[in-house]
Amino acid sequence: MTAAKTTAAFRRILRGLGFLLGLLYFATEDLARMLVAPVLTGLARLRVWHRAENLVAALPAYGALAVLAVPMLLLEPVKFAALYWIASGRLLAGAAVLVAAKIVGMAVILRLHAIAAPKLLSIGWYRRIHDCVLGWRRRIYLSAMAHGGLRHALKRAKMRLRGLRDLPRGLRARLRHFVR
Repeated sequence: MTAAKTTAAFRRILRGLGFLLGLLYFATEDLARMLVAPVLTGLARLRVWHRAENLVAALPAYGALAVLAVPMLLLEPVKFAALYWIASGRLLAGAAVLVAAKIVGMAVILRLHAIAAPKLLSIGWYRRIHDCVLGWRRRIYLSAMAHGGLRHALKRAKMRLRGLRDLPRGLRARLRHFVR
C-alpha cells in the first residue's frame, strides 16, 4: 500500500470515528434535553425564577455569558464529590448525586441560554462557534438519516422515549403512595 492510500484510508477511519462520536454526543444531548423538559417546566413556574430570567434578559451580552458560567462553576465541585463517593464505595449515592447535578445543571443552563441567546449571538466569536456547532449537528444528523437502518432504529428509539416522558409522573404517584 502506498503512502497516499494509507493516508486516505486513515482519513476515512478518522472521519467515520468523528461521525460516530458526533452522533453519540448530539443524540445524547438531545435525549437529555427531552428528559430535562419536566425540570424546565417546574423551574418556569417559580416566581423567583421569573425574576432571575428578567435580570438575565436585562444584562449586556458579556454579562449574560458570565451568568451562563455560574451554574457550571457551582455544580462542578458537587460532581467531583459524587465521583469521590463512587470511588470510595458509595456507588448509589454518588451516581444519584452525579445524575441529579447533571440534570439540574443542564436544565438551568438550557433555560438561561434560551433567555440570553439573542444577546449571546450578538458576540461575533460566540455566533461563529454557535453556528459551526449547529452546522456540524445538522450535517451529522442528515448523514445519519441517509442510512435506512439507522433511520429505523431512531424511529424505534423515539417511540420508546415517548413512554419515558410519563416516567416522572408515575414515579411521583408511587412516591405519594409510600408517603401517605
